[in-house]
This record gives sequence, C-alpha cells and structure tokens, in this order.
Amino acid sequence: MPERPDPLPSPAVACVDLDAIASNYRFLRDRVAPREIIAVVKADAYGHGAPEVARRLAAEGVRRFAVAHSGEGIALRRAGIGGEILVLSRAEPYELPELRAYGLTPSLYDLAQAEAMAAAASGGPRLPVHVELDTGMGRAGIRPEDVDALGGILARSPSLEVAGTFANLSAADDPAETARQISGLRDGIARLRGAGVDVGLVHLANSAAVLGTPDAWCDAVRPGLALYGIGPAGAGAPLTPAMTIETRVVSARRVPAGTPLGYGGRFVTARPTTVAVLPIGYHDGFRRGFSGKVPVVLRGKAAPVVGAVSMDVTLVDATDCGAERGDRVVCLGSDGGASVTVWDLARAAGTIPYEILCGIGPRVRRVYRGRARA
Repeated sequence: MPERPDPLPSPAVACVDLDAIASNYRFLRDRVAPREIIAVVKADAYGHGAPEVARRLAAEGVRRFAVAHSGEGIALRRAGIGGEILVLSRAEPYELPELRAYGLTPSLYDLAQAEAMAAAASGGPRLPVHVELDTGMGRAGIRPEDVDALGGILARSPSLEVAGTFANLSAADDPAETARQISGLRDGIARLRGAGVDVGLVHLANSAAVLGTPDAWCDAVRPGLALYGIGPAGAGAPLTPAMTIETRVVSARRVPAGTPLGYGGRFVTARPTTVAVLPIGYHDGFRRGFSGKVPVVLRGKAAPVVGAVSMDVTLVDATDCGAERGDRVVCLGSDGGASVTVWDLARAAGTIPYEILCGIGPRVRRVYRGRARA
C-alpha cells in the first residue's frame, strides 16, 4: 500500500504552541506584578485544550485557574491540576459534595443561591467562595441594591468563607463604562467590608483591561484571550498566537472559465482556474460565512476561498500559487509572507475571536508543541 509523505493525523489539525502560551503568560505576569494571575481556561482553554494548557501554566507558576462550570474544574483536577479552581458560572447547592471533593471554589451568583449555598454548607468545613458583584454586565452577580443583604447573609453564615470578590467588565474597550464599573466594584467592596465581611482577593480585569486599563488590575487579573496570543483589535501588545490550523490539498483540478463551484453554484470562475479541494468545513469551525471573504495560505501565498464552504469541504482558487494533492495549507496562522489571523476570520464572520476559537470542532485534532516542564 502506498505511503503518504508527512501525513497529517487527521484531515485538519490545530497545532497548539504551549511555549507561546507560556511566553504570553510571562508578559502578562510581568506587566501586572506583583498582582496575581487567574488564568481563564474555560471552554477547553478557548479551544486550545484545558488540561495541556493548565499543566504548562502550572509549570510556569500559575496557582489560580478559572473555569465556567464544575465539570470543567473536575476535569482539571483529574488531569492533576492543583491550586485554586474558581467556578465562574452558577454552581447549585446540590453540587456541594463534588465541589468539596474536588476542591472547587464556587461563585455566589445571587441572593437566593447564596442563602441556599450557606444552608447546604452548614455543619461542614467552611466553604471558600468568591462573591460576584453585578457592576454593569446585567447577567449575573449580586445587584447593587442587594449588596447589603448579602453582607447580612455572609455575616451570619460561618459555613462560607469569602476567598475573593469580583465583577465582569461589560465593555473593556469603553473607558467611561469601565471607570463606572471600577467605581461600582469599589463601592460594593466598601459596603461588604462595612458589614464585617473580609472580601478576600479582588479581581476585575479581563485581557483587554490587563493590556489597557491599569486602574482595573486590583489584587489579581483574569486574562483569557491574551494568554492564547490574541489582543484587542488594533492592539500592539507583544503576544504570540498559540494556535495554527493546517490541512492538506486532497484534490487539485483545472476547470475552464464559466464553471460554477460548490453548492448553489454561487461562485462561477471568470478564467481557467486551478481549484484546490480541502478536507475542512463548517463542522470543523471553518465557517460558511468565510466564503469569498478570507484566503488560506498555500505554498506561502494567499489563496482565496471560493464557492460555498460546506460541512466537510472547502474550495480555494489556487491559480496564482499552484496546487498539488498533499500540499500543506494553513487556514489559521502564517507561512512564508502570507498569514490568516483570528481577527481576519472573526471579521469575515461578523463575530469575535472568542467565538472563532471556541467553534473549532472536535474533528480537528489538537497536537501540542512544548510540553509542560517538570
């Protein structure tokens, strides 16, 4: 049976550079020192692979991680991750046995949940929690009008130990709104302290605020996207994108002018065209909305996506660069003098980099460079 040269382990591969993530972390750590870093690794580390990313960050000295749900935290513990694991989304009182068993720190989401969590924890060891204050996001956290009531709950609930207090910035690129939310967090903290509550570690800043708003740094910061090498649009921070996505040409064909390509024939060739067929599609996170709006990198040159991206297949115009079966193709990243960034893909799809990274499908195999150091 013939062998393939340099075979990919699957039709499309996401190569994650753990050394790049470590470098990004060190830049952020040094920027906010002596404040602590709470590394956000929810949503499988934004599609990069939470266990592998957390192991490398732990080797770099990170001792605090944040996830969305308790299941994500349990997966990290089973992967051998120590330190604090903060559950940012709502944890229910019935989850208390698992929270205790795996040493996860829940957030107090609203008054009813706070009361129920205090009751559930009664009679056992003190349960570390972080208090979330709603300073403008509007989706979760203790509302300003409920802060005094929360102070009363905490003051009479020895079963709960406040290890931290935080809020979420709703518009970190808006200086006026960010300043208002910083003020709201400070006010909430002052009211809790006035009720005799030790507020613990205070944190607010996300990636954008770490890079642009020192007033939001507090005691600790919670970078997510910046750890993976993606900054705000137009930002010049020295970050290194950690992920590239590669595939191979499975077929190259020459078609005459006037040939419709793909479903619906929405693209018709205007010249004799070399069409490269790629085994990646919208199930893999290479979206239908990319059609006609982004290139891939083939033989070090930009090759435009043409026709409708389908579930499993993408077509590109390789007339100017040439193509043969087996050629390496970069769908995210750079090669030679050409590149495709997460921001390029996000703008083409009318969305944000977070959604692009989190939308990379499970069929795209993750491979890692730069293992966690002992």
